[in-house]
Amino acid sequence: MFGRKKAATGSRESAAADAAAASTPPAEGPHDRSVIGDVREYYTDLGYGHIDLGSLAIGVPPGRDLNVALDPNGQPEFHVVTQVSRVIPRAFAAPKSAGQWRTMVSDMREQLEQQGADVSVVDGPWGRELVAELPGAVFRAIGVDGNRWTAEVRVMATPELAEQAADEGREVLRHLVINRGDGPMPVKEQLALTIPEEIQSALTQARSQLAAQQQAQAFQQQMAAGGADRQATQGDSGQQARAATAPAQQQAAPNPATQNQSAQNQAAPAQDAPSGPARNEGRPAAPRRDGSAMDRLRDGDDL
Repeated sequence: MFGRKKAATGSRESAAADAAAASTPPAEGPHDRSVIGDVREYYTDLGYGHIDLGSLAIGVPPGRDLNVALDPNGQPEFHVVTQVSRVIPRAFAAPKSAGQWRTMVSDMREQLEQQGADVSVVDGPWGRELVAELPGAVFRAIGVDGNRWTAEVRVMATPELAEQAADEGREVLRHLVINRGDGPMPVKEQLALTIPEEIQSALTQARSQLAAQQQAQAFQQQMAAGGADRQATQGDSGQQARAATAPAQQQAAPNPATQNQSAQNQAAPAQDAPSGPARNEGRPAAPRRDGSAMDRLRDGDDL
């Protein structure tokens, strides 16, 4: 009889412990949205700022900034920034079975090696981390498979601060909250972000500025090419005119001066042709995007 009462008490205590465990996210994230009771409260308890983008909530530890930039496709991406590192969190749809992060690392390694980077794969707290050494910079990708999603942070830093930057990237990854949703999605497709209205307005302006910059660059390149063609045409016309008006006595014997002038006209560089457009360092929006993952991350231009 007493044993049954103890069992009932133990059962209630066990149920209470299970409920408490269910409401407390594990210490080692990133976290699925299903284990976080209140996103704002979660980050407040950490002492973090945060931004909730629907499918992805990003915590911003004290002393760091959150910036937004445009990726090569003109889509927004959010950067957690310090003087040491630039951390870019992302989340992707994944199959139920684990292993997508492994294939993503392999794909990135192949792409970066084709760009000439010195790439290695090292062990980290979640498993594989990809490290690419570049002239004056180190790029690191840290990721993990979750509940039908894969979370990733990309970290950019200078070589002397690469290890500290890696720790900052891991801290951001550890406290991401991912809300994949229940609908079907192609694997490796990046989860769509819900952008706050005030940020969306800034991004619209940035896209307009980027389009204007691209048009201006294209016009300058056309003008440069046209100037070089006109200079070459004028050089040919001037040479023909000089040959037509040469004195009669020059035709009596070969004239070295005329031959030297012809050689100089062929060898002289087009020094007056305008060079390509200089990069605008003061633009407030996202810069040129040339498709290279390394150049894009190295730029680090924000809104």
